[in-house]
Amino acid sequence: MSLTVDQLAFLQTPDAIELLARDLPADELTALQRLRKQCDPDHASAIVAIRSLRKRAESSGRFPSEWARGLLATDKLLQQASSMRLATYVGRTLADIAGDAPVIDLCCGLGADAIGLALAGATVTGVDLSPEAILCAEHNGQLADVADQCTFTQADATTFTIPDDAIVHIDPDRRFTDRRAVDLTHYAPSETFLRKLTARTRAGAMKLSPAIPREDLLGWAGASVEYISEGGTCRQCLLRWGTDNATRRATVVAGDLLDPITTSIDASDDFAPIESPGEFLIEPDAAVLAADAVDALATEHDLWRIDPELGWLFADRAIHTPLAHTFRVLHEVPGRVKDIRRAIADVDGGIVEIKPRGLRLDTDKLQRTLRGKGTRPLAILWTKLGQRQVAFVAERV
Repeated sequence: MSLTVDQLAFLQTPDAIELLARDLPADELTALQRLRKQCDPDHASAIVAIRSLRKRAESSGRFPSEWARGLLATDKLLQQASSMRLATYVGRTLADIAGDAPVIDLCCGLGADAIGLALAGATVTGVDLSPEAILCAEHNGQLADVADQCTFTQADATTFTIPDDAIVHIDPDRRFTDRRAVDLTHYAPSETFLRKLTARTRAGAMKLSPAIPREDLLGWAGASVEYISEGGTCRQCLLRWGTDNATRRATVVAGDLLDPITTSIDASDDFAPIESPGEFLIEPDAAVLAADAVDALATEHDLWRIDPELGWLFADRAIHTPLAHTFRVLHEVPGRVKDIRRAIADVDGGIVEIKPRGLRLDTDKLQRTLRGKGTRPLAILWTKLGQRQVAFVAERV
């Protein structure tokens, strides 16, 4: 359900806090029926809804558990919110640029990015058109103990007064058509507003979908593009402006939610050499692939390609970096089920993970079909070289 302002306000009252502390049935319908005997139906619905949202927030791993258990959100706001790991990282980098200057967080949602900025020492003004978002952001800022550094204002980002020397963070809405936007023309605020914002403010950062084609970002004069990965998935494309130089960067964020570890690499004009497969196959992280920084990774670690169009790299030794996964190649065989099955049996293979590149395969079906009788977990890295399919039967290092 979509929580209203009145329901969100109720959820912060002593009565709601007392009801939330009760040992209610896990089944939502049963819990709702019991609550309706004790409070207004709208309030009962709000209690059930926030219990569900908080459980989702905690299980997602995007927030510290103690925050998740007290989070105020709607379903839409929770879906849109960054993990605190990403918010903390972006907050630190932008707070470093801002120094003592305040930061304006446009389209602030439930406040995760504003909290990340505040934790990094910034003073933040959060702006959102949604009154529900503002109510949630104020609550969540208090929950994170940064309320004295954050002010939240209900306003339209396109008409809000933004000084020309402002430091800005913006997370434009990618779901306003109920689908994730991968085209800048489908964002709200509009592409025109976003481009003017970067041109007239001193510095800032804008969160975009990593699925936006890189060529669509080339016209942002002086802007840097950073693809940020978390948990093996490229989560964000961060457009920065007002920095010293324009770069294209891949970053992997891991570790503690409020004190993340980051590893980055800048794309370059280098070209990896083309050679035969080696003993180790190196699979670049999704952010490295999105940033087209594969050749830069190859240069940094003395790796090579086997095909200029294939995103995998090879080495004669194991490579240990958060920017890639390393596999020891046990067999290289034609990309046919019978040959792969034979290779799996030869190395006592059991559970298999299918990792295609440049091929459309039914990976779930193939994982069941190719599961061996042994105990050794394997990865099948399956691709096409020229006109032939090739599979590398490998194990993770």
